[in-house]
Amino acid sequence: MAESTSILSKPTDPNEATVVEDKISNLPDSLLCHILSFLTTKEAVVTSILSSRWKTLWILVPKLDFHSDEFAEIFSSDEEEQSPNHHHQHQHQHQWNNNGYRFTFAHIVSRVWALRSRSRSNAYPIKHFRLYWLSADPIHVDSWVRAAISPDLEELDLLITPPKPFNLPSTLFNYAKSLLVLKLKEGIIVNPPSSSSFGFPNLKTLLLHRVRYANRDSFSKLLSCCPVLQNLHVQSYVGAIYTNFKIIVPTLKTLHLYIPRLLRHYKLEINAPALECLYFRGYIIEDLSLGNLSNLVEADVGVGVDFDDSEDYGNRVRGFIGELSNVKSLHLDSFFTLCLCYATELDLPMFHNLAFLNFQVGACLWHVLPHLLHRAPNLAVLVFEKEYTEGYVCDEEDTSIIERMFNEDVPICISSHLKTFHFIGFKGLTYELEFVGLILKTARFLKTMTVSSANIDSEEQFRVLKELLMLRRESRTCQIAFN
Repeated sequence: MAESTSILSKPTDPNEATVVEDKISNLPDSLLCHILSFLTTKEAVVTSILSSRWKTLWILVPKLDFHSDEFAEIFSSDEEEQSPNHHHQHQHQHQWNNNGYRFTFAHIVSRVWALRSRSRSNAYPIKHFRLYWLSADPIHVDSWVRAAISPDLEELDLLITPPKPFNLPSTLFNYAKSLLVLKLKEGIIVNPPSSSSFGFPNLKTLLLHRVRYANRDSFSKLLSCCPVLQNLHVQSYVGAIYTNFKIIVPTLKTLHLYIPRLLRHYKLEINAPALECLYFRGYIIEDLSLGNLSNLVEADVGVGVDFDDSEDYGNRVRGFIGELSNVKSLHLDSFFTLCLCYATELDLPMFHNLAFLNFQVGACLWHVLPHLLHRAPNLAVLVFEKEYTEGYVCDEEDTSIIERMFNEDVPICISSHLKTFHFIGFKGLTYELEFVGLILKTARFLKTMTVSSANIDSEEQFRVLKELLMLRRESRTCQIAFN
């Protein structure tokens, strides 16, 4: 290791200088490398200009972070071997262009690995390896990933787009026993070996975004070898037909599952009794199985639309929401509420724990909302989010539903529990004012009423706010805000 530069002279007066001790540079390598691990590799390399003490320190850091966009084509000289990314010499780029030679992204990353190999006796084992490379060269990617794989690796994050999908090295499944976080994105083929000896005994977070699966059971096979998995993020790609998404993970707490709405030929089974948060976007297939979700706290769901068989599909959507009856927080997108309209019967279960509801609509759909409100007796926060469909006009039947909703049988959650109401997408139309007015007139414990609109000019805003403030309020403490 190069000598430490621990004493600096700091002139304070023309006739004298004060000696200042450089305490940071006197820290041990292990602590300095830990500090540098919070930087990207490119940022860590820049510290090599601080002093001879720091010149090669970045090579020892147990984290490599490469992003092809950050490592733009740069110029360097042969003499600066220890610093492959001379960020601090950027202002002299034209000079290096004339007198030096050009490094590509592949050159830079390969050179970093070469420098680490030379310092292997001092370098700390790689614990975090991140590679984002558009137009990736699969030969280079394979060699770098293999170099990163070891029993010490804790996080692997790959986003690559090679000409052909990239097969993960089988050694990853056999030797990365300390892996805690695995993120695979884009042009990668997931093909776990069939041997029972492989697996990730410590993996807590798994993210699979638009990766390919070698066969229909590759996804399920991978999950079966993650015994303590807690967070799963899956974004399928359109070509993943006939994939078996079998999610049987007793320890899973968070599930983000995005399946393109055009993808209809797949199987989905979820059995995760410890699941607390569910985010789902996709087409509700017939062959869908939801197991024990008794610990589910929050659900955010959206679905594709099937106009060819709307009634049967509506019944499937109704069955899906019925399995979420234990949640405390529920977000329903506009496609979900639209499909729910087509169900033959809205015989929903009781949502006794539901305290927060975000209800999005593309049309009025007033007859769906009261059904759900009557089954959520303890609702405290209601967010009504309106997405206007081009050319849609609310008719008299819609407005009459609003009146019946409150005059005949006011939901108990409105009269006895609702504290916050937020109307998003408000345009100041007559039936919208009637709806807001009925909430104010019947919600005895309402604290905040917020109305939001991005499409009303200042003059119209003043008119609407004036009308809102003139509405009768059952709650004396209710505050009205117009955004």
